[in-house]
Amino acid sequence: MKIALFADLHGRILLAFKLIERLERERNIKIDLILQCGDLGVFPNLSKLDKATLRHAKREPSELGFHHHFTKKNKKIEQILEKTEAKMYAVRGNHEDHEFLNKLEKESSEANFPIDIYGKIRMCKTGHLQNFQKDNIELNWVGIGRTGSRKIAQKSQEQYIQSYEIDALNKFEAKRPIDLLISHDSALHFTTKDFGMQQIRDFLSKNKPLYHFFGHTGQPFSLVEDDNGFTQSCKIKELEFENDGSLAKNSFVILDFKENKEVDLEVISDEWINEYTKHSWEYL
Repeated sequence: MKIALFADLHGRILLAFKLIERLERERNIKIDLILQCGDLGVFPNLSKLDKATLRHAKREPSELGFHHHFTKKNKKIEQILEKTEAKMYAVRGNHEDHEFLNKLEKESSEANFPIDIYGKIRMCKTGHLQNFQKDNIELNWVGIGRTGSRKIAQKSQEQYIQSYEIDALNKFEAKRPIDLLISHDSALHFTTKDFGMQQIRDFLSKNKPLYHFFGHTGQPFSLVEDDNGFTQSCKIKELEFENDGSLAKNSFVILDFKENKEVDLEVISDEWINEYTKHSWEYL
C-alpha cells in the first residue's frame, strides 16, 4: 500500500494531485491513499477568508485554489483528477472556513465526510478511527485537527481544538493498533517549549502509533523519534513556492506500508519535480 502525504497546502490542492499523477506515471506505480495534515485552505466562499489567507492571496493566488478548482465542476480539472484513483483524507488546520466544515460535519454520521464537488477530498473528524484496506493490508489512523490552546476555546476561536473534539479524544479507545497519527499541530513541547497541543501529546503517549505526521510549525522537514520512545514523528515541509519560484523541497512524502507492518518512508526528490514552479505548474 502506497500512501502520499502532504502538510500545509494552503489552496494548492490541485498541485498535490498533479504531483501524484506525475509520480505514478514516471515510476509506473499506483498511489492508494493521500493523507494531508491540515491548512488545506478550505475557503469555498471568498468572503470568509481569514486575514492571513487574504494577505497571502494577494501575492500568491494559488491560496484560493479550493474556491477556484473544487467548488464548481470543470471538465479539465475533472480529467486531471480522474488520472489517479487516490482520494485525499485531511484534518482541519487553523486556516479553513470552519463554519462551512461544521455544517458538513454535523450532517455526517461517518468518521470522515466529503467537502468538494468531485468527491475526491474527505475531512477526518478529530478523535475518530479511520480505516483503509487494500488486499491483505489494513491501515488504521486517527486525525487530530486544528491547533492547541492553553484555554478552552470559545466558539469564535475555531482555529483551536474544540471541546467536543477533546471529548472525542478522551473517549477514544483503540481496539486495534494505530498505525498513523495525522495532525496539523505538533505535540506540546515537541518542537518548541510551550508550543503545540496537549491532546496530541496525550494521544502519542497512550496509543504509540508507528508514525506521526504534522505541519503548521513553519519549521523544516524533520524525522525524529517522539518522546514516547517509539513513534517516528515527521514534520513535513509546507507545499509552497520559494522566493525564486521553485517548489519547496521535502514537501512530498511517500509511505510504502507492507503487510507485515514494515514501512518505508521516502521524501520525493525526483528531477522532474523541478519542472513544477510558481509560474509553470498550472500548465503541466
